[in-house]
Amino acid sequence: MTQNEIKDFKKFMVEQNAFMVFERIYSQNRMSINPKNLEDYLELTRADIVIPQAFIYPKGIYGRDFWLALNKEWTTLLNQKRAEHSEAVQLEGFDLEVVDIRKKQSCQGLPKDTCSLSLRGGKRLTLNMEHSKMIAKKLSTHMLLTRSRQTTDVVLMFNRQRGIEVKFKPGSSSLQFNNTELANHLIDLLDLDPDQEYFQLGIELLTETKDHLLFMLKKR
Repeated sequence: MTQNEIKDFKKFMVEQNAFMVFERIYSQNRMSINPKNLEDYLELTRADIVIPQAFIYPKGIYGRDFWLALNKEWTTLLNQKRAEHSEAVQLEGFDLEVVDIRKKQSCQGLPKDTCSLSLRGGKRLTLNMEHSKMIAKKLSTHMLLTRSRQTTDVVLMFNRQRGIEVKFKPGSSSLQFNNTELANHLIDLLDLDPDQEYFQLGIELLTETKDHLLFMLKKR
């Protein structure tokens, strides 16, 4: 890895609260062909295989699924960085610089702790990028619409067994559910006006376990 790649990798891992775990597991479970010192390994390995070739995956919460999900995020970031670098080199060759054009607010995604329900041209629930990223990292494959027996709060339960299938569209960073029945239930459970075409709903992480993510929805 180059020094810039090492710097980006460490920054990424720290932001994911995973660098210290990576460092500890490397010291305990490193592959026999790898150097004992982690810094030497980072300099010798390729950036696109730095995670899967580092060590033998342990059992438990920091097992194979955790590291493969993290590796997917890292390689996406790495490819983005490489594309930006390639573009910068091309622009420099033409003696050009980019004039920044800010995106419109509507293109920047949903605000934090917000999801949307649209009834225009089909009924669609859309989650914000932050929560979509959490769901992808948890490797959830299904979502159940539930309600608390005690408080009647409406809760989305993401899991790997039952419910509506979780599908991420290529190129999309926000998880969407195009499901009429789901939308109709949300209208009833949250007491929404069915004549209104678009709603921004409050959403917050309620509980996270090894295999589940629970988000509570609120009417705004």
